[in-house]
Amino acid sequence: MRIKFKKTSFITKLVIMILLVYAMVTLVYLQRQLSEKQHQREALEAQITQVQQANAELREDIAALGTEEGIEAVAREKLGLVSEGEITFFDIGD
Repeated sequence: MRIKFKKTSFITKLVIMILLVYAMVTLVYLQRQLSEKQHQREALEAQITQVQQANAELREDIAALGTEEGIEAVAREKLGLVSEGEITFFDIGD
């Protein structure tokens, strides 16, 4: 017993071909989007790392403010205070 296959019409072949081309174009477009999103993710991860390092430095600075040396450093830098017996010089030249 032989199985006979019907010949497909030209329109059926054309529709299948159009669907295949559409699927390929869609896959290429999605691959490009995926690649762009991966680059964005890498950039954001690098930015997160930088911010975490900055936060760690700020935490250390805050912890140092609780020490006597930290208080003295702030008094010298921000308030312009000097210790007893020190002489302050101001540079008024360019």
